[in-house]
Amino acid sequence: MNEQQLRNEFAAAMAMPDGAAQHGALDAVIRAADAAGDAKLTFEFRHEAIEKFVFGGDDRRAFLAFSLSLAAYDRDPEIGGPDTEESILWQFKWIVNALPEFPDIPLDRTYAVLDDMRARYLRGGHSLHAVHQARWQIALHVGDLDEAAAAYHDMVTAKRDSLANCSVCVPSAQAWYLMMLDRHADAIEVAKPFADSWCRTQPERIRTNLMLAHLHTGAFRKAAELHRAAYRVMRTDRLHLPALGTHLTFLGRSGNELRGLELLERHLPWLAGTVSPHDVLAFAAPAVLVLNRLADGGHGDIAVQGRTGADGRRPATTVTALRDELTALVTDLAARFDARNGTTFQGELARQRMSAPPLVDSLPLSVLDTAGRRTRNRLAEVQDRIAAHTAAGDVAAAALARLDAAMLLREHNDAETRYGAAEEAVLALERAGLPEPLRRARELLWQLYRDGGQHRDQAMQVLDLLLAEPSLTASEHGRLLDESARLFWGAERADRSLLAADRHAEAGDRPAELRSLSDAVSSARVAYWEPVEQVMARADALAAAPPADADPAEWETACGRLNLIAAWWYDSENRADEAMARAELAEQCGDGVVRGEAAVFTGWRLLRRKRPAEAEQRARRGLDGADEADTRQLYAVIAVALRAQGDEAGANALIRAHDLEPWELEDEDADYDDSDDEDEKDED
Repeated sequence: MNEQQLRNEFAAAMAMPDGAAQHGALDAVIRAADAAGDAKLTFEFRHEAIEKFVFGGDDRRAFLAFSLSLAAYDRDPEIGGPDTEESILWQFKWIVNALPEFPDIPLDRTYAVLDDMRARYLRGGHSLHAVHQARWQIALHVGDLDEAAAAYHDMVTAKRDSLANCSVCVPSAQAWYLMMLDRHADAIEVAKPFADSWCRTQPERIRTNLMLAHLHTGAFRKAAELHRAAYRVMRTDRLHLPALGTHLTFLGRSGNELRGLELLERHLPWLAGTVSPHDVLAFAAPAVLVLNRLADGGHGDIAVQGRTGADGRRPATTVTALRDELTALVTDLAARFDARNGTTFQGELARQRMSAPPLVDSLPLSVLDTAGRRTRNRLAEVQDRIAAHTAAGDVAAAALARLDAAMLLREHNDAETRYGAAEEAVLALERAGLPEPLRRARELLWQLYRDGGQHRDQAMQVLDLLLAEPSLTASEHGRLLDESARLFWGAERADRSLLAADRHAEAGDRPAELRSLSDAVSSARVAYWEPVEQVMARADALAAAPPADADPAEWETACGRLNLIAAWWYDSENRADEAMARAELAEQCGDGVVRGEAAVFTGWRLLRRKRPAEAEQRARRGLDGADEADTRQLYAVIAVALRAQGDEAGANALIRAHDLEPWELEDEDADYDDSDDEDEKDED
């Protein structure tokens, strides 16, 4: 492959979802660049791939890639771009923090990398804040609490600069350290101001730490809220496996062992694909705590799914048997770390995590139990039904009552309450095996996630379950695809709209098909999308043959909207004549809103072509039925047109009458003049 082909392959690999498949694709293209003898390109690819390896859960690949990149950079500091050195210094933090998580890597090697990191930071004139944090966390790992305290002091007193860890991750780590010292109130004080801050792994991790701190200090309702909010994000990403162990600790120490078992069964398969032994240990030890609680409570014979075997299957086992298996795993891993570290700290920490005592007998986790007083009043009757059915052992009736509660709360002003009620209904209906109500609950959850704006990954997971539902009609399938398109942009959005159009065509719903085709063309305006002209031709053919049962006014509006969308697309492609022709067709639409928007489009473009009289005429016609926003734009077009025709007084009167701002009198697309403007200027 030539350089451009290699770059295309690398870009495609980088765009893949995080995980093993992406890592394999990145390896392949890096090897291809290496085989091509392009050292600079090989360095660039390997250097950029390190982040994908780290956040995709494969630190061993990151170690090798970083080692080779660093060696190449030391041989030739010009091999990268101007920001390469700072990027390498940032990557040092990922590597030095991950090295202790592998017991087969000697501790001396970790300290050597830390020393190298420190020397490079000093040589570059950077603060040692990040170096002190790494030293502090290594000391915590081996159990040297005196060294940890000294390094912690050095970190919090050091100047923060661009190489320090982010302003959320630092207090998150501080909170964990303070909790290890049983200073839970101090942990809350440090971390609470950042509970809603954001970075790649936040705020879910800092909320997880706060969750446990609040549990220790007796703020049980807040702890439950943090558990629900953080777990919702973490449950879809293997990177969070160690933090999920903290959630197991929370459930095991708050009287929620059965909920803990659900979480354990859901995430146990992740152990098979986890590279870091320390991540396995951080999840498995709290898992044993949950299983111990269940066994001690007389539930040791409960049937559960075990760990994934070599054949990819999960054998049936019991709580007691799984507990014994995971205890052996934890004991072995902790012993390997202690043998490498020359301490007993990891073994002692694991034993504490497996046997930690309860902090509360039973902490309600349902949003129905922890919601405010007004919500509880509205839900009192439903909660009574849930309690009565649960006491009677009627799982199905209790699940249906939870769906009623979720419907009641679907417009609650607290997002956590809305999501939590719907999620609980879905979980209860899954357990009860009620497919039709489960589908309704998933539709509700899809709508909440979709409209929430911050849960696209979770929304798409629910959508995939809905789309796989065999009872789904083609029309419903198309509607869901239409709704999902709104979560995307550009070509991906256009692809989804086109799929929706195909489903509507299958259902014989031609108005819906036309709307989806129009949406696809509209999305193509902001991104390259190869099928756009074929899709536009399909939409035009459909528009030209209205179905006999279509409402004439609605069909005309849909066709006018298509013409307007086509005008905008042609305009984005600098095909001015075709754009104007489609806009003029839209101006003939019977729908006043479409006419008004089309008149705005043609009005400004006629002004660019120095045809103000026509622009004024079009704009005045467009006023009839235009919406408020377009009406203001049309008056602006008329005012500019009057000035261009020498009627300054008329223009000023119009501006005063409609309180038009100076910026409204400017053509926002003026930098993108139609291609024939220059010819007209030359003629002038």
